[in-house]
Amino acid sequence: MASNANVFRASPANISDLASLRFQWRSEEGGERGLSREGFELKFFDWYEKHRETHRAYVATIDGRAVGCAWLVVVERIPGPEKFVRRAGMVQSVYVQPVHRNAGVGTKLVESLISDARTMALDYLTTHPTESSFSFYRRLGFDAADRALELRFTPLRERKES
Repeated sequence: MASNANVFRASPANISDLASLRFQWRSEEGGERGLSREGFELKFFDWYEKHRETHRAYVATIDGRAVGCAWLVVVERIPGPEKFVRRAGMVQSVYVQPVHRNAGVGTKLVESLISDARTMALDYLTTHPTESSFSFYRRLGFDAADRALELRFTPLRERKES
């Protein structure tokens, strides 16, 4: 199904929408507890100001209302003699409100992010998809990496229970 969503790179004018979408995803849908919505938004505004050079946000709107977001985290890598400027990207926190899923909104978000990553001449993009989103990322050209390893210190579930 084709989406009628408008997708664009977020600006500081979109910070309230970004905070609201993040809060909705992590607390209402994900069950996380902690800060109130207002408290989260205040802290999120501060976080965004400190990180907006390395964390590029994208917003999807339908009829002027924010319905989804995605983030591109740009990582400066250690220089090498052949290629001195080495940068990679991480796709993070792709979220579309449940009522707008499976309509192409997520695809538009990630395609926009991929286009910007190519324009920025990033070496590669990574993502940590959920099991249910593996096929989504594969359709967009992501493939399993042979050399990626991960060391987790404390699973999120254990942090919630303590």
